Amino acid sequence: MKIFFMVSLLFAPIFLLGQNCHERYTKDVESPEKIVQAVLESISGDKGVERDWDRFRNLFLPSAQLNAVFHRNDSSWVKINTISEFIDKAGTWYIDNGFHEYAIKNQVDAFGNMAHVFQSYGAKIAGGGEIERGINSFQLVYDDGRWWIVNLIWDRETETVKIPEKYLK
Repeated sequence: MKIFFMVSLLFAPIFLLGQNCHERYTKDVESPEKIVQAVLESISGDKGVERDWDRFRNLFLPSAQLNAVFHRNDSSWVKINTISEFIDKAGTWYIDNGFHEYAIKNQVDAFGNMAHVFQSYGAKIAGGGEIERGINSFQLVYDDGRWWIVNLIWDRETETVKIPEKYLK
């Protein structure tokens, strides 16, 4: 019995911290529109400012992927990342450069407990103008009383592939 009590004391703070994290961000996961806005708010910030990675992680299913399409000349490829891989690779760059991503337009389609958000976006770094525009494609599911991001894939605008007008107005 003493062992059970000691183990309970050790893990109770961890459990309570996790609960508080989820409760702190309940408004972020109330709708597809709010959850995709929370992603942008989580990764955006001035130079030298730490990002709220607990908030960011709370938006995604633990098995979610964050995938980027890259282009070079006339070829392209996809880089697939777990949430942790994305944070490890992008997090420091965001802090070092002061990165702000903003939505231009959200196109939301939903059926039952799933939704898809096609979001046109722009991005800026500290002291500069827009560095890129593109489309974020979010696949979402409503489960356990909240929305979750299952998958996020994005592709940036290039000289030959422009964002269609219907995603800009």
